[in-house]
Amino acid sequence: MEKQLLIENRNHLLTKLLWIFYMIHTIVYVVIDQQVDYISPFAGLLFLFPITFLSYKKKHPFLTMYATIIVYYGYITYLLVLEPLLVNLIFLLLGIILTIVYQQAKAIVVSSLLSLSLFIYFFTTQFDRLRSDLTRQDLIYFILFGLLAAILFLYYTKILNDLWTAVHLKAKKTEEELHSTQEYLQSFFTFNNDAIAVIDLEGKVITVNPAFERIYGWKKDEIIGMSIPFVPSHLKKGAYERFKKVCEGEQIIGFETQDLCKDGRTIEVEITISPIYDSKGNVIALSEISRDITEKKATDELLRQADKLSLAGEMAAGVAHEIRNPLTSLNGFIQLIHEDSEKYHSYTNVMLSELNRLNAIIGEFLMLAKPQSMYFAPHSFHDILREVILLFETECTLKNVVIGLNLPADSCILLCDNNQLKQVFINLLKNAIEAMPQGGSIHIDAAKKDDQHMEILIRDTGSGIPPSILEHIQRPFFTTKESGTGLGLVVTQKIICRHQGDILISSEQNQGTTVTLTLPLYTEKSVHA
Repeated sequence: MEKQLLIENRNHLLTKLLWIFYMIHTIVYVVIDQQVDYISPFAGLLFLFPITFLSYKKKHPFLTMYATIIVYYGYITYLLVLEPLLVNLIFLLLGIILTIVYQQAKAIVVSSLLSLSLFIYFFTTQFDRLRSDLTRQDLIYFILFGLLAAILFLYYTKILNDLWTAVHLKAKKTEEELHSTQEYLQSFFTFNNDAIAVIDLEGKVITVNPAFERIYGWKKDEIIGMSIPFVPSHLKKGAYERFKKVCEGEQIIGFETQDLCKDGRTIEVEITISPIYDSKGNVIALSEISRDITEKKATDELLRQADKLSLAGEMAAGVAHEIRNPLTSLNGFIQLIHEDSEKYHSYTNVMLSELNRLNAIIGEFLMLAKPQSMYFAPHSFHDILREVILLFETECTLKNVVIGLNLPADSCILLCDNNQLKQVFINLLKNAIEAMPQGGSIHIDAAKKDDQHMEILIRDTGSGIPPSILEHIQRPFFTTKESGTGLGLVVTQKIICRHQGDILISSEQNQGTTVTLTLPLYTEKSVHA
């Protein structure tokens, strides 16, 4: 469309030039030669009107272009037949100069062939006449032709100059825009907080950004050329399937998976994989943007646990309220029967024992049902642990369980509620002893994690917990014990949470279970906080 518009404009220009040429020729023909011949001007009009009509009609611009060229040479041929003068041959060359305005190779070739053919024909057939008829007037025509050619060349030079200027400005603007785009993309690549890796179609890393180095641990020079080493071996099949889809032009957005760091750590990531195309629309590489969501998922898990605790508290409140009143009545009547009739002691003893167990369960319910008053104060970790171990001394002896301690030399002071924290260690040691019915050992290791926290590891040598059960053990009312309530670990977790600590349980079958506690130490900052 733009090309047609350009030809239309040049048709207008050439039509105007031909009209100027026609008027100059007619004036010179009448004034200088002093010849009054109405046929030649009229013939010129017959040639000019059709191309003028086509030019301003603006239809078929290319057809108009060739028609203009043919009309011009037709008029020059008419002049040469009418007056075979040497000066008229010059106008054959003028046709080539005029055709250059179009800047069309085919038009210039057509004009050149017509000009050359006519020049050879008239020069060979009219050679004697052309040489003998050379006059001063012809010299004037040569001068006028030279001036006209100079004007045309100057005009064409101006067109070329404007064209080159426009091309230069456009190229400069394009270069600036490209530079700006490159700067933007480079800035996005370099300063993005998410890890970005560019991978070729063979699955080898081409480049990575600084965030990738920070998150995964590999330096750019180390990982270039490697075959996606950050994908764990058990997830490589799925990764290659996604890779194949993206190579076919698909895009994967917000896919959650696991990646492997250089130090062997596994992190939770959210990845977006997009194809990179060349100028022809072919996929030449892939870009992968990875966002580390390990902390986010841990936070989500804590929120889920908090929701579970809240739900358990609501359920416990309802259950405790419904059971406590009839339980009190039952306990009173059974006490009367127990005191009045000795022959039923075997039954009443069992009944009173079960009622006591129900009371203990309700007590655990109430710990979840309403917030317990907690009194935070500095307490010695050694003293708390020593008192708890003393409670289990007899039971450990009977069940052939040995408790080993590895504690810091200096007494670590915790900022805690003494009784609540004792309850935590009682629940954990009780679970450890029950996990070793044939005997075993419990190792308690404690050390300062940093200036504000202490880390405590409680490891047993029991049978361990299967993975299918391990993921559910902190769920309210979930238990594998016949007489368990499924609330012990829930209560423990709630107490640790209120102490602003952490609890982590890991286990392997036939290897035992390890519980890791992180608790705040007593410091001046913690008191002011």
